[in-house]
This record gives sequence, structure tokens and C-alpha cells, in this order.
Amino acid sequence: MNNEKKGHIHFIGIVGSSMSGIAELAFKQGYTVSGSDRTDSDKLTHLQEKGITVYPFHSAQNISEDVTLVVYTLAVPQDNPELIEAARRNIPIMERGVYLGKICSHYKYSVAVAGTHGKTSTTSMLSSILLSANINPSIHIGGVFPRIGSNVLANDSDYFVTEACEYHANFLNLRPFGEIILNIEEEHLDYYKDLNHIIGCFSEFVSYCPDDGFLVVCADDQNAMKVSQKASTKIVTYSIKNTSGDFYAGNISRRQPGVIGTKYTLYNKNIPITDIVLNVPGLHNVSNSVAAAAAAVQLGCSTESIKAGLEAFYGTGRRFENKGEINGALVIDDYAHHPTEIQATLSAAREVAGNNKIYAVFQAHTYSRALAFINDFAEAVKEADFVVVTDIFPAREKDPGTISGESMSEYFINKGINSKYISDFSETAALLRYVAKKGDVIITLGAGDVNKVISKLI
Repeated sequence: MNNEKKGHIHFIGIVGSSMSGIAELAFKQGYTVSGSDRTDSDKLTHLQEKGITVYPFHSAQNISEDVTLVVYTLAVPQDNPELIEAARRNIPIMERGVYLGKICSHYKYSVAVAGTHGKTSTTSMLSSILLSANINPSIHIGGVFPRIGSNVLANDSDYFVTEACEYHANFLNLRPFGEIILNIEEEHLDYYKDLNHIIGCFSEFVSYCPDDGFLVVCADDQNAMKVSQKASTKIVTYSIKNTSGDFYAGNISRRQPGVIGTKYTLYNKNIPITDIVLNVPGLHNVSNSVAAAAAAVQLGCSTESIKAGLEAFYGTGRRFENKGEINGALVIDDYAHHPTEIQATLSAAREVAGNNKIYAVFQAHTYSRALAFINDFAEAVKEADFVVVTDIFPAREKDPGTISGESMSEYFINKGINSKYISDFSETAALLRYVAKKGDVIITLGAGDVNKVISKLI
């Protein structure tokens, strides 16, 4: 990566949200890029339109003679024919998280956003502020950020903003100048033993922050504050619940009826510094925006840039994304796949719907998560007036036969939730088209392919 001569990098599993981003970043930096994936999606088409060769299948023949590095995701099995071919030819092989760590190390002022929830939105908010400050960072986000028209941006400045994924402790490959810890909860229990294991890895992550860097941490999250004790760098706290944080949001209120968003006053050390009007709903986004503002101040951004950047933020792809209307009902797509995320997202949907109905289409992401959080999912979806449950999206897992979309729906019904199991997306769209009325909100929830319902609906 230090050589002036750019080589050929092949990405196995290139369509993944992070992989597609770093592949496009490498392409923009001058590398020859190719990749493969069995998942046909808009992202695959997007990469091909950029000029990247993407094979919709895995084969040893995809590893051309000029490939100098192979990057793979943890979802790729070790018997993948491309991994085997790369090993046979002694081509360097690198896991996605390790590769992202190498990218991060090339920037003097890199900032990594970590937490169980809110990483994509917060990374995008901070990026928006830096763009408004004319800092022109390189960016790596897990969802499409409309302001840059992509989930990545390559620039020549010393600044780099990235999400820090905790899955399989991948964020331990990063050595950022600044870190943001949003929240810490039980998640990815197919890898982590328990919450203590998760907290231990986050504690190690914050210990990597250099003495001259900074750590922004949520004062409202007990676990986040606990791990901050392991940091030897400057610690900056933020809050939306009280004035104990170095930065906090006060005078929080909804914008006028019918307009999505929230407004508040941003405080620094109990001094009001500016009023912020957010164009995205929910208290969780207020919290995310204060975290982004706190980090931006550490990077030297002005109050004017913070206000401009946050008010220019209209969300990211699949994060309460407005997809249009049907019968006068607003159609929203959201990536939420953890109970806390779903609860926050439906709470934001209620702000929009008011006394009208919320129709949720829920797709659990992985069998292990569905089984571990079945009670929490039932609590999380209660805000919706009607919940369609689809088949579970397996991702990297095989069906253990212990839980299904149908059994989840039955569990919801037994808990008093108005729910129906429908496996077919076209049938789901037909039902929604029949019941939705003006002022209602239709929302798809899940990190899999549940958003395909929307293309059949609109």
C-alpha cells in the first residue's frame, strides 16, 4: 500500500456494505479492483457502473494473473475456491477489518465511530460537518450518504472518518487518532460470549487511542462510560438526558407537525453555542448529532460549520430513508435489526404518524439473533399497529430449525401484538397497498433484503 505503483486487489464478498465501500475507495485511489459475490443487488450494479469488475459467482478463475492482494470478509468460508487459489499462488490474503486498519493508518487524523447502534448515522453526521468546514476528509460509511452520493469518498487530506465495526472484534484492527463510543449492548452473540466479553473488547479498543488524540463517549450509557476508564487520552462526554456531559442537547422539541425532524440547543460546558434543526427524527439522532458535534470541535471545526453540517444532513441509505408514498402513506426503509434500534426507529415513526397507523414489515437478521432476542423483539415492535413478519434472513448462518419467521409471528401474537407471517414479498406489498391510508407510515425493518418489499409496493 506504500508503493507508488498501484496493484490489483480482489475482494471476495464485495457487495457487503463495508466491503463495497473499501473496494470503491481502493478503486478511487488508483488500484485495479475486482471482486465476487453471490448476492445480486443494486450495490453490485453500482460497482460495475464505476468500472469495477464484479463476478456474480465464486471461482478460482476470478483470481487473474495480475492480482497482488486478496481481501475477504468473515462471511467467506475457508473452502472458498478463490481463497484456495490465492493461497496456492502465495498471493497475500487479508481480512476486511485488517485491510481497513491499514487504510486508517495512512491518515494523521482518523476518527473511528463505534457502538452497538448509530454508527452509520453518526459517521455521516461528522462527515457532513467536516465537509461544511472544507476539511474534505476521506470517508468510509456502512450506508449510502446522499451528500457524497456513495458510502465512500477519497480525498488527499489528512482526515479520515470511518465506522468501527465490533463484529468479531474487527475494530481492534484500527488505531485511530479519535474515537466515538455511542453505546454498548449485547449484540453479535454468535461471536461474543456475553456482555462482559463485549465490554472487554471495547475497553481494549479505547486503550488504542493515542495520548494526543481524543475519545468522545456517551455519558448516558453506563457501559460506554465504564470502558472510557481504560483510555489514556482526552475524554469528552456528551448527553441528551442531563447537563453532566461536556456537550449536551437542551430544549429538545419536535419541529412543526407534519415536518420530519427535531430541534434543540447545543451546549458546551453549560454554555449555549448554537441552535440546531435536524432533518431526521428521533431522540437517538439528537444523541448521534451531539456526538458528531463533540468530535468536530476536537478536530477544530467552528460552530458555524457544525450547525451547517448537521442541518445539511438528511439521513443515509436505509436509515429512516424516505422512499415515497402509497395511498398518501409515507414509506420508510430502515436497517434496524437489533431490538433497541427497532424501538428507537418505531418511536421516530410514531412522531411522524401521530394518531395514524404504523405498518411495520420486520425481517430478523440471523437465526442466532432472533433466538437470543425474541422477548426484546416482541417489546420493540409494540409501537407498530400491525407487524408483518417475513422469513429470517440467514446471512452467514444455516437454519438450526429452532426458530423461524412464522414462529416469531406466533410469539408476537401470543404477546398481544397484531402480527401476521407472510413469506412472499409481493403478497406483503399487496396487503399494505390495500390497508394503508393517508397519514399512515409503512416501514421495513431489517438488515437483509426486506427492502425489496418497497420496490414491489411503489
